[in-house]
Amino acid sequence: MSWQTTAKESQAKVVQAIPGCWRLNVDDYKLFKDVTCVPYTCGLLTEAQLKITEFTATELVQQLQSRKLSAVQVLEAFAGRAAIAHQLINCLTEWFYDEALEQAKNIDEILSRDGQVKGLLHGVPMGLKDIHRIKGHATTMAFVTGKNNIAEEDSAVVAALRAAGAVFFCKTTMPQSAMAIETVSNLWGRTLNPLNRDLNAGGSSGGDAVLVAMKGSPLSPSTDIGGSIRVPAAFNGLYALKPTAARIPKGGMPDLGQSLIQVSFGPICHSIEDMELLARAINAHPFNKYDVTCTPVPWKSPKALKGKLRVGLMKWDGVVMPHPPVLRALNHTRHVLEKAGHEVIDFEPPFDCWQALKTTFDIYYQGGADQTLASLEDSGEPLIPALADLMRVFNVRQLPAAELLQLHGKVRVYKDQFLAAWNETADNGRPIDALICPPAPGVGYPHDFNTYWGYTALFNLVDYPSVILPIKDFKITPELDPVDVNYQPSDANPYDRTNHDIYDPSLFANQPSTIQVVGRPFEDEDLIQVASALDVLLRAS
Repeated sequence: MSWQTTAKESQAKVVQAIPGCWRLNVDDYKLFKDVTCVPYTCGLLTEAQLKITEFTATELVQQLQSRKLSAVQVLEAFAGRAAIAHQLINCLTEWFYDEALEQAKNIDEILSRDGQVKGLLHGVPMGLKDIHRIKGHATTMAFVTGKNNIAEEDSAVVAALRAAGAVFFCKTTMPQSAMAIETVSNLWGRTLNPLNRDLNAGGSSGGDAVLVAMKGSPLSPSTDIGGSIRVPAAFNGLYALKPTAARIPKGGMPDLGQSLIQVSFGPICHSIEDMELLARAINAHPFNKYDVTCTPVPWKSPKALKGKLRVGLMKWDGVVMPHPPVLRALNHTRHVLEKAGHEVIDFEPPFDCWQALKTTFDIYYQGGADQTLASLEDSGEPLIPALADLMRVFNVRQLPAAELLQLHGKVRVYKDQFLAAWNETADNGRPIDALICPPAPGVGYPHDFNTYWGYTALFNLVDYPSVILPIKDFKITPELDPVDVNYQPSDANPYDRTNHDIYDPSLFANQPSTIQVVGRPFEDEDLIQVASALDVLLRAS
């Protein structure tokens, strides 16, 4: 069977699994760029179901534990909305509602019979990124050869969430091999941005992000090794957390072939409270003490913020100049903080960020992408354009042993230099509480545009936790965000000029604006406290 036939049948199978009661006439919406209104107007969901899907995960837990809502009711509402979302933006790889329904019924029965709450996520339904192993379901990694790669057991993270009461009912799309900032693959097709289907959804957790944006899942447990949580969250105007990777259990996850930069795992969601809820559910699980893939640091109650904040601001990394609305969002954040009496100081990266990114990709592809290329050869499918561009730009090849040893030393130096730069902000005896910077050089991009990873991958390299915060009602306009005709792009890297040339405020007019907030390693709880204080200020501004 050709790879094209396999892909066509796989995509059709997902749509066919959707019950008829949630089927759209998709031709009615083919001219819609923004499809976020469709769940409210299509007539397939009741008013009660729409109301349920407006709750955050934290609010849902309260409703479920108090028995104002049942797990079955909540699952039905979000599954219906997820079904609508998939038909509009292509975000699912598998649909197993009937299995989830039995789990939801069991959770309801135990609460009714014994008064027993399942856990921190009692009865909360959610989609699960394709990369996660969940017993009885495929983990394809968006390769045609992975179609029948059925997991025999749950991964450590899935087991923790299930123990906390999560109800999984679908799996979501990711790009081929997970190494792209756009979500597209030959097997599953292209996932679209629901705010503007002419723009990409971000990646690699694009399926998660658009499903949450369409409120087909209250939150999603996503993964990040170079920006895969944060970029999709930013492009869809959502909250997100990339925790310190070393804290996260990775047992049962696909082997990425290197350990210098570890994959992190965290939420894409609708609120700071949901961010903390999912992170706490993962870190509270007792198996963390025995999982060799993580450092067992229990989730602690964050210290109360005292006095005024000191915040660093990095407007650009010296490699790719952010687009005007990104810079305006950073300036707006600075104004809001200073107006509230907080201190904001300029921060510059202590090393050449382009060289750091090249080192990062040497680490990612130290084996020459041999596993990826072997999978493609087995099926005959081609590389997606985004992945082909990365391999070309970063000269992907198998590294000799001497160069591999040098990578270890380079990573140590980068971590030492970044820590020193952070500590040097303590000119009055106190270093910055957090660092604010862009999550990407643009608020979104067209399909197949080779997007720069540097603003997120930097914090995977040094393993600092970071949060994405949306800026409420921050609208992009040609008047406020014109093209900077005075900026002269650099040709010292292959990204700055193309990023500058692609900018057109009319193209991105409906895109949300977000910022990235970075904290110190292993101080994820304190970062969330700072982000929460900033979120309050931004929402009130």
